[in-house]
Amino acid sequence: MAYPGGKSGDGIFHKIINQIPPHDVYIEPFLGGGAIMLNKRRASSSIVIDSDADVLTDFVGQPGVIVECGDAISLLPDLVATLVSDGKNVFVYADPPYLLETRKSKRPIYKNEMMSEHAHSLLLAMLQKLPCMVALSGYWSSLYESSLQEWRSINFQARTRGGTATEWLWMNYPEPLELHDYRYLGGNFREREKITRQRKRWRARLARMSALQRYALLSSIAELGGTS
Repeated sequence: MAYPGGKSGDGIFHKIINQIPPHDVYIEPFLGGGAIMLNKRRASSSIVIDSDADVLTDFVGQPGVIVECGDAISLLPDLVATLVSDGKNVFVYADPPYLLETRKSKRPIYKNEMMSEHAHSLLLAMLQKLPCMVALSGYWSSLYESSLQEWRSINFQARTRGGTATEWLWMNYPEPLELHDYRYLGGNFREREKITRQRKRWRARLARMSALQRYALLSSIAELGGTS
């Protein structure tokens, strides 16, 4: 079932997943339809949070997934601090209800909204203090632009119920040199299919090599990756 503001549309979750670096723990504090959680390669452990208990139902009891019903702004700081202090590499993807003034409909669509600019200001302040990698989805606004000046951002066109909209993704980390999930590489379906075929050919060639040949190749790749 389509979820308002969900990221399951053509090309949307692909672009977001292509910006996610490797991590041990994945946290999605505004789960909604869970398109990123459902389509990315699972981390060692995942934590999903939403203030609407109904959207969490499908994730209850899944191995490696911790489900929390509550307010993300209150829950995230202590949760992330504990995980980071335990040596975990944490990644947070936040897809909150978008700022009302940026939506075409200008009306509430979720059971639990973030109606005021003040609520979004609190969210942004909290996310900026987290000691981990964070990616945040939204539509452009002067509030987000001024608050996230130090963060990297990309934007892309997405089809929504109200037509085409420009999605923004703000990140507090540089463009990743490694990805958590490589299955969606490519700017569109044709490019993704081409890369998928290339990867199949590479795997076939690797399978024909001896173990020593594969390790020699890995050593060469590591040397190349370490050059400046």
